[in-house]
Amino acid sequence: MTISIPAATPAPRPLGEAERATLARIADVLVPAHATAPAASAEPGFWDQLAVALDARSDAFVDIADALHDLEPVAAEELWERLRTLDVERPATFQALSAVIAGAWLLTPGTQDRIGYHGQRSDKADIEEAVDEVASGVLDPVLERRPEEGPRWIR
Repeated sequence: MTISIPAATPAPRPLGEAERATLARIADVLVPAHATAPAASAEPGFWDQLAVALDARSDAFVDIADALHDLEPVAAEELWERLRTLDVERPATFQALSAVIAGAWLLTPGTQDRIGYHGQRSDKADIEEAVDEVASGVLDPVLERRPEEGPRWIR
C-alpha cells in the first residue's frame, strides 16, 4: 500500500544548550507572553513537545540547527527583523523552524485548554447528516474517477 506521508524518523540528535537557548528566544518572539498565557518557551510541557515536533520535522533538522546557529549572536531587539529576513531569504527553513515552535506550543496541555482543543475524537455522523453530505457533491470527483486511476494522494 502506498501512503502519502513519509515514515517517521527521529531527529538526529537533541538540541545543544546554545541551540535550546536560541530557540527559546525565537519561540518567545514568535509566541510572546500576554495577560493570560506565558511565552512559548515558558509554557509547561513546551520542551517535551519540542522533541515531538523536531521528530516530526526531522527532514529539516539540519536547516533548523543551522538557522539556530546563525541567529545565536543576534541581539534581542534585532531578532524579529532577522526572522523576517530568514523568511524571505530561506523560506523553507523559516517554515520548518516556525512550524516546530508553533507545533510544540500547540501540543502543550495549557495551550490546548486555552483554545478548547481536547484531542481528536471520532464523531460519527447520523444517517441524515451523512446523506446530506453525500448529496452536497463532496464525493463527486471520487465517484467520477475511473477505477484504473487509483487513489490520488494529497500532500
